[in-house]
Amino acid sequence: MNRFLPRIAIAALALALLSIPSAPAAYADDQPDGDVTWSMRPSDGAGEDGRAWIERELEPGESVVEHLLVRNLSASTVTFRLSAADGYFTETGRFNMLTADQESVGVGTWIELPDEVEVPSGGDAIVPFTITVPDDATPGDHPGGVASSIRTSSNGEFGIESRVGFRVMTRVTGELAPSLAVESTGTFTGSWNPFDPGRLDIGYTIDNTGNTRLAVAPQVAASALFGLVSFTVAGEPIAEMAPGESRSGTVRVSSVWPLFAYSTKVVASATGVSDELAAGETASASAASVVVAIPWAQLAAIALAALLIWLMWRDRRRRERLVSALIEQARQEGRESVSAGSARSSRRGAPVIVLVVLLAIALPVGGAPPASAADDADLRGPHGVVIHVEIARTPEVAPVAPVAPPAQVDRDVSLPRPNAPDFTALAGIGLAVMGVGAAAYVVSTRLRSPGRGSAP
Repeated sequence: MNRFLPRIAIAALALALLSIPSAPAAYADDQPDGDVTWSMRPSDGAGEDGRAWIERELEPGESVVEHLLVRNLSASTVTFRLSAADGYFTETGRFNMLTADQESVGVGTWIELPDEVEVPSGGDAIVPFTITVPDDATPGDHPGGVASSIRTSSNGEFGIESRVGFRVMTRVTGELAPSLAVESTGTFTGSWNPFDPGRLDIGYTIDNTGNTRLAVAPQVAASALFGLVSFTVAGEPIAEMAPGESRSGTVRVSSVWPLFAYSTKVVASATGVSDELAAGETASASAASVVVAIPWAQLAAIALAALLIWLMWRDRRRRERLVSALIEQARQEGRESVSAGSARSSRRGAPVIVLVVLLAIALPVGGAPPASAADDADLRGPHGVVIHVEIARTPEVAPVAPVAPPAQVDRDVSLPRPNAPDFTALAGIGLAVMGVGAAAYVVSTRLRSPGRGSAP
């Protein structure tokens, strides 16, 4: 199909419109083969007047005549189609016009101009056109534009329209009401690594709900932990918005830690836009939202650390209880051993006590009656014998010593009188007999004891 299409190169001067697909080929007029280059600018009726576009302030019902200049830079004469349409601003801030297959309802219907103009090679054509504001037009800015175009077709069914033009901005007098509306949403994207921060995405939509063109500067603020953590990020500025238009944007903030919730606020500040007219009042709007930022990875790490600490604490407590039980068991066994040793010591000391008692009974038979230490001098006399006996008390809880020693016997013997009976030999024999008996008792007791030879 390309061999039937002429080659077309379009040079646009100063904010001219780019090529846009056209309506069906029924609107197309065949143009001469070869390159077609042209430009279109506002004019004062005599030539170019230096304006990039036309901007007028008119009252409802008012009409004004303006001019456009088409310059043909091609090598042959070209007939250009002329048209007017409503205008709008793209997401990138560039101005554009509705295509021929789209119906205009604003300025595109207010402009009257010829359908076409023929321009010779290297020549200019100045074309007047009229802007008539309807009586019921609403106050404010109304964007529109005019364009010159050529159409080409190959087989009568398909065609391409190429056009160049400029904007025609009309402000209808009356009360201006710049106004904005903002909506915002936000999401938090965390990391599986508890030592890595996440990302906060705050989206917003700004609507120009007023009746003037506005330049908007969005700004996003976020805070957490009752304002202890906060930051502000500027959004992409919007160069120009016509009334009724909407813009969307997203602010992405990296290296944000999940702090359960972020309070976000999108503030849009706007100023009026106009080259020749008063900018008017400024407008601003804001929208708040809450973004949930649960630190799942951090909570899982904390839970795991708490579990490990609890397991370590439980193991330590278990070992402490085990050591305490072993110590208590050892103490109990020691008390039982000491009790058994005390009983054995009591049984071992019984013969000694019997021996001492018998000696205490036997000795007075051969001598004077016992007396206290204070009366020793009176009782002793020249022919008497005084014996002092001290009985040591066996301790209640005997230590490791096997048997308490026998009672100590202190003997203070006076010289007997001549021909007096000698009780010394008798006492010695008695003590020897009782000692042998006590030894025999002890030996027999040890032989019968199951813990023979063990210390308490």
